[in-house]
Amino acid sequence: MINYTEQDHLFFRIVNSVIRLFLAGAVFLLFLHSIFSTSFVGRLFREDGSEQERTLNIADRPLRHLLVFLVLSAALLVGRKLRDTFGARKNDRTDVQSRKMWTARADLIFWVLTLLTVVLAASYVGMTQLYPGSDPAKVYEIAMQWRQGDFSSFEEEAYLFCYPFQSGIILFFYLLSFLFGEGNFVGIQLVNVVFLTVIYGLLVKLSGLFGVAAGEGTEGFGKKRKGLQAAVYLGLLAWVPLAFYVTYLYGILPGMALSLGAVYFAQRYLAVRRLRYIAASSLCMGLATVIKMNCLIYLVAIACFLVYDAISLTLFSGKKRWKEGAVSLAFIACLGAGVMLCTGISNAAVEKIAGQELPEGEVMLSWVVMGMQEAPLGPGGYNGYISNVFTENQYDRELVTQASMEDLQRIITGMMENPFDEGLPFLARKTAFQWNDPTFICLDRTRGRKSETHMPQWLKSVIYGKGGVRLSIVLNYMQTLILLGMLLCLLLRWRKGNLYELMGAVIFLGGYLFHLFWESSASYTIPYFVLLIPYAVCGMAEWAAFLERGMNGLRRNERCGAEGTKKELLPSGRQAKPGMIFAVSAALLFGLLVFAFTRTNLFDRTIALDDDRQGIDASAQFYQTE
Repeated sequence: MINYTEQDHLFFRIVNSVIRLFLAGAVFLLFLHSIFSTSFVGRLFREDGSEQERTLNIADRPLRHLLVFLVLSAALLVGRKLRDTFGARKNDRTDVQSRKMWTARADLIFWVLTLLTVVLAASYVGMTQLYPGSDPAKVYEIAMQWRQGDFSSFEEEAYLFCYPFQSGIILFFYLLSFLFGEGNFVGIQLVNVVFLTVIYGLLVKLSGLFGVAAGEGTEGFGKKRKGLQAAVYLGLLAWVPLAFYVTYLYGILPGMALSLGAVYFAQRYLAVRRLRYIAASSLCMGLATVIKMNCLIYLVAIACFLVYDAISLTLFSGKKRWKEGAVSLAFIACLGAGVMLCTGISNAAVEKIAGQELPEGEVMLSWVVMGMQEAPLGPGGYNGYISNVFTENQYDRELVTQASMEDLQRIITGMMENPFDEGLPFLARKTAFQWNDPTFICLDRTRGRKSETHMPQWLKSVIYGKGGVRLSIVLNYMQTLILLGMLLCLLLRWRKGNLYELMGAVIFLGGYLFHLFWESSASYTIPYFVLLIPYAVCGMAEWAAFLERGMNGLRRNERCGAEGTKKELLPSGRQAKPGMIFAVSAALLFGLLVFAFTRTNLFDRTIALDDDRQGIDASAQFYQTE
């Protein structure tokens, strides 16, 4: 039986409202960016004729996005009508038989889509066979150097001397090379295919939480929403940017898969209170942070829900469940122990292989300073600051920390003194840089890399040509629908939703806040954006049900009005409640404020970004019309 904490007390309502408000605020800002502008990796041309890659922005058309949403809404209504018409149970079949039949059918659909994911992703790897490029090339090259007994990457100013936290992913590639052979990067890309499939599967499984309402107990883990889970899987397959990263050997997919494993087992623990899930979650979390340190964001999110769980069990539960509350707090300690244990084992293995100790590396604060500066590719991107401050201070971490703190204070002071000219515009452009590219630079991360095979012409068109333009346009509308679906999910499930279903959304919020100040790149934020897809699918399903209920209510009112009867007080005839009046008034006021904001110059410098106004041929580059 599901054993979630009771969620009908004041503490739940406060926490639920605060989380949903913060999420709605972050998602709404991204939604405004999505409908008013589009970001992409373009080029700036210098006076000497050279080119510089730069993230550019072009104006978008909000009415077209609204039209796409209306068409989707109509399609969802038609789909629900067809389901009700052709999906009715037969009279000779019991509810239990129907439920078993549907569960078996849904499970079959899940495994068919899983097989399809493997086939499509593996086929993409086979058709491209792209060599690693950029930072992944450095990481992979070092792993192969280890195979040859070359550990020069530990020398002063070398890669691991500066970035020792990358030793985990290098060790991972080093170990895989014994399985696939030295230099066989295609084999490691196929391992990424497995991790991609695991990510999709776990997101689908976690979307089963949407079937558990607040305070509701039900058997199984989200078995009520098998149809929703199938729709989530189809949504993940349709949104292709993450799939392009199977050839990107940088720990994004394995780190995300392991982190989602930790989330899944944490949810299983919260559902059934079995200690084995604590061990499994802690192990996954430890391995994830070895691969990618940013996965600590997942740990923080899980810990927040465990703290909530402990408080609810001990202070707000009908029976004071002190033991379970203490176990939830102990779970947090186990997660931390798992991270320290796995990191310690990884570091010991690296030092054993290399025959030398891992250096301390650069100071993490330097990344925050760099994330608050302009960069060639975009605001907050890599600009060499971390290397420069490390070298200028003779690798003395104390001096580096002091210098970084002084630079950060100077930057923050400047932004606070000029918030509308420097602070807000910079943070807005940085947000667009890493969240508003509908492809999440998956095509940019693919272009320019050597291939060991002859790619089909249609695939070349997708990566380099007009096919990529068409894909970007489709993904642009999909991005808006995902964000809008997320907003609908937050609003329509505000009261009936289970708080624990928001764990993935809180991870997204953590990634959003973290990269608001850290080094920025769309390749860093894509693991958090994909977490919104299950919520978006659920939100659209709730929206279709809401519209259907409204239409049915109107029909009933019309029928009763024609018959001249008042046997029941119908939805449209209810006396408006004070809470409903307040909600409608607040929504109208908020809409007016947003409309007023769109008329300001600040809106043009923060949301409706358009580099064509700066004399750059951004639109021509995006649509490839030059």
